Amino acid sequence: MQRGAVMAVSTSAGLLDRNHSQSVFKHAILRRYVTPYAAMVGSSSPGHRVAIVDGFAGRGRYPDGTPASGELILRAAAKASRAIVEATLVEKKRADYEKLAQVVDEYKALGVRAVAHQGLVHEHLADIVAGAQGIPLFLFLDPCGAGLPFLDLARVLDGERRQVRPSTEVLINFSADFTRRATGALVAGQHNHESLPALDRVCGGTWWREVALEALGPDSTFEPCAEAVAHAYKDRLARMTGMHGITVPVKRRAHHQPVYHLVFLTRSPFGIWVFADAIARARHEWLEALGPEASDADDALFSFGDVVKDVITQEQEKARVRVRQNLHGIVSRRRRSKLVDEVWSVFDGVYGVANDTTVSAALASAVKDGAVSVIEQGTKIRNSVIGPGARPATA
Repeated sequence: MQRGAVMAVSTSAGLLDRNHSQSVFKHAILRRYVTPYAAMVGSSSPGHRVAIVDGFAGRGRYPDGTPASGELILRAAAKASRAIVEATLVEKKRADYEKLAQVVDEYKALGVRAVAHQGLVHEHLADIVAGAQGIPLFLFLDPCGAGLPFLDLARVLDGERRQVRPSTEVLINFSADFTRRATGALVAGQHNHESLPALDRVCGGTWWREVALEALGPDSTFEPCAEAVAHAYKDRLARMTGMHGITVPVKRRAHHQPVYHLVFLTRSPFGIWVFADAIARARHEWLEALGPEASDADDALFSFGDVVKDVITQEQEKARVRVRQNLHGIVSRRRRSKLVDEVWSVFDGVYGVANDTTVSAALASAVKDGAVSVIEQGTKIRNSVIGPGARPATA
């Protein structure tokens, strides 16, 4: 696995009028990551305070009553037991903001610390960051189209918040559709097309144009262009701010082009580990919500011809075997290793598929065959310390 890269995970983009299966993956990540994040960083934060921001919150809730990203963050704030979450939700459109404010008011009545702002997120960013001074900050940026200007985001992640503590993390929707559209305009010589300067701002310069043109396939397809630009964006932002970056390609169907890439940035190996578990479990939810359909006859995910549960089971078995091999490699290099400190090696080749349960099963198997020993058993699998076993490691 290339460091900072991730296996493909499929869903689709955009905040829709109801919670379609393509929204399941993104929302499952929020449910499965925000709460553990708040618990981890809030336990040692001053006053146990944690700031969580949804910069493109929409209405917060779908018309059918299903929670969208805004309400999912508010729910996490309401459930937090080891942290006091301060939620800030921002929405540009006035009509959507008014509905969002109503949802926020419901949770404020329950004692949740929350505020809704109307306008563009970068207009409020300075005040948001000032309010989070000295406490952990998690940013969720999920625009429809062009996102936050690169320099504005980099200034937040750099500067006073460059240190490991207080924790600063961000999850970004980087639109592949928008990148393909801009690349198409570039290839067609439409240099006045509005998408070009917009993507320049998002990327912090025109560098993406060369990257996209170099990645253009021989059949002039734009999918590799969007992939290359997303990875380069992640690498540049991570390098500028001293963070670790991960990209997750997100599709409507497994055989479709990505609609967007989720870009996750953290400075903590714990963040990398917990995010791995979150996206792997979110993947299961998405597969179960989508299910095998007639249109999936040529879809690699469903080529087994089995029900979704069987597909997931087979995926997990392959991931378990790979993680066991990875553990063998770790103990062959070092006499003593805490798993979370070897997070890239543990999940090599299966990041986005393997979760904590997969790792636990792989470790149990490696211990049973005598190749690995558990020196210290952690309360969480990531905190366990391993070393060589009594017998040489085998595949």
